[in-house]
Amino acid sequence: MSSRTATRLLGALAVPALGFGLAACGSDEPANESNDTAGDQEAVAALSPQEAVLASVEGLNASSYKMESSMTVNGLDFMTMTGEYDGESSHASADILMSAMLDASGEEMTAEERAMMESMFGDMHSETIVVDQTLYMQMTGGMFDAMAESYGEDAWFTMDLTSDAALSEVYSQYGGMDLGQQTELILSELENVEETADNTFTGTLSADSEAMSSLADASGSDAAAMVEGTEVTVVLDDEGLLKTMTMTMPEVDGMAMEMTSEIVEIGGSYDIAAPESTNLHDFEELMAGMGGM
Repeated sequence: MSSRTATRLLGALAVPALGFGLAACGSDEPANESNDTAGDQEAVAALSPQEAVLASVEGLNASSYKMESSMTVNGLDFMTMTGEYDGESSHASADILMSAMLDASGEEMTAEERAMMESMFGDMHSETIVVDQTLYMQMTGGMFDAMAESYGEDAWFTMDLTSDAALSEVYSQYGGMDLGQQTELILSELENVEETADNTFTGTLSADSEAMSSLADASGSDAAAMVEGTEVTVVLDDEGLLKTMTMTMPEVDGMAMEMTSEIVEIGGSYDIAAPESTNLHDFEELMAGMGGM
């Protein structure tokens, strides 16, 4: 098996973390609610394309909402995610199908190589909850099954989001878990933003943008080719709120990745609470465990 495919697999682990950032939004102050659709449309029209994109995300903070996301590799499902967001609380569930990356690579492997890769990069499931400025994360499947021997069943890893040091470490390891800040960062760094149709905007992200830096760092020497010129398409609803966001990465070595996120509900009632499990561990233990794999 080539080192290039292994590198792509390692880099792909950073993409779901970026996906969490794309699927959430936030600012410190909520936007004012409005039922004046005509007025909202006029307000959006008065904004520049860049301003309209940023306002579409900030406006969602006026209410709770639910988002569904999916990512494909060469058309094969790689990740599916559902997130519920209510103020500063959120709950996101994701299935990460690393087997799709192996299949999309098209590389021929011996039975021993495939068995080894499937054990290291097996399909995974993650749960991420943010309540009262505390993040709870649980990851199972694939490489994380081995950690169950150390931490037992229903283990959750926690982090105080008010700690700057902790946030800095998570940014460097996982592409940013401060959901609202990461989304705002991504949209603020869009370049060449244009309105290509009614309520539809496109822009690009460069490899040296802060939003893509963690993904690039995780992807090795081919990082620039993987993310340079990533295209982002944002569609707003009639009130100027974010409806869908699609991120298309450039094709590299015959592999193309695309992620689409859609707001499927606004104003829902979500029971977001901390896990009932008493098997809690500091997030640093998770990072240390991954570093030893």
